[in-house]
Amino acid sequence: MERRRFLDCCAVAGMAATFGKQCFGMSPEEAAAAPDDSVAGLLIADPHAHPYQLHGARSFDRTTPTIETLQRLNMALSSFSAVGDMTFMRGRTGMPFGDTRNQLEVLRRLESEGRVAVVRKASDLPRQGVQRRMPCALMAVEGGDALEGRLENLDVFYAHGVRLMTLLHERDNELGFNQRSGADGALTPFGLAVVERMNKLGMLIDVAHAGTATLKGIVSASDTPLIDSHTSPVLPGEDGAVSRRLRTWQEMEMIVRTGGLICTWPLAYAGKQSRRTTLRHWAEEIVLMKARFGIEHCGLGTDGGGGLPRVVDGWESIASLPALIAAIREAGLRQEDIAAFVGGNFLRIFAKCLA
Repeated sequence: MERRRFLDCCAVAGMAATFGKQCFGMSPEEAAAAPDDSVAGLLIADPHAHPYQLHGARSFDRTTPTIETLQRLNMALSSFSAVGDMTFMRGRTGMPFGDTRNQLEVLRRLESEGRVAVVRKASDLPRQGVQRRMPCALMAVEGGDALEGRLENLDVFYAHGVRLMTLLHERDNELGFNQRSGADGALTPFGLAVVERMNKLGMLIDVAHAGTATLKGIVSASDTPLIDSHTSPVLPGEDGAVSRRLRTWQEMEMIVRTGGLICTWPLAYAGKQSRRTTLRHWAEEIVLMKARFGIEHCGLGTDGGGGLPRVVDGWESIASLPALIAAIREAGLRQEDIAAFVGGNFLRIFAKCLA
């Protein structure tokens, strides 16, 4: 087993070396984008992204955030998400727990080199007006498959620095059922134990990818606010369609009732009667969500580097945030709404969870 984990580590390190130059170098779009005053004074936080593509993607994704981009935007916090079910998705050797730990070692190395500061407690979170020497990183795991059905593995990840876990990803696992599942099953007894343990430890629970019945179980079990870190509402007129990654208004309301947050992303898609393909569509969606839930329950979650099949026109990466802010302002939201959406809401909820 130790030899297998060593080989896994070598594989992840090799992939990091392959993509490292691309990830740390700016894209032509980023290089051409001048710093924008619209982000000045904002605490920007992205609770779901894949900087450095810890999961070792086979090809570089242009939406991948670079550390240079995080610095140029003066971002308060970015998630660095390892993918907990990569051994199933890609057929990699080894087991999910070891593979996920190896992915997280890339972030730990960046921390040891002084390139990022990993947030482990509330006092580590960036504050308004306080100068930051380096980007702050949220160590996260996408997919509770990484636990391998063992609660003690959650404690290991916590000790490692993980403070957010997305319970489901691309497959049903020991915790419950995902949105693409053919069976909309309930949260399992092990899933319940994980939710309770995460509440006790002070880890933020992300319900992205969770099927409706599993989501209901998580909502009932959790004592702390929940987030869906990257999703969007089902398009108007498409309520009868089966949602594979989007949320119905009823599902979002369940999350909101926990005091939680719905984070919307740049995915472009079209239904039979309506479409979401531009920054303007995204901005108008935020206005609708504010009217329904209140802006305090709306946030940003880009899934940058996550391999989105298509993004809305005008979005290249988190570097395009000034363009989204302009669209939000044009849609009628005020500066305080923008500040809440781009990071203020998430940082508030995350601080409460860590405390």
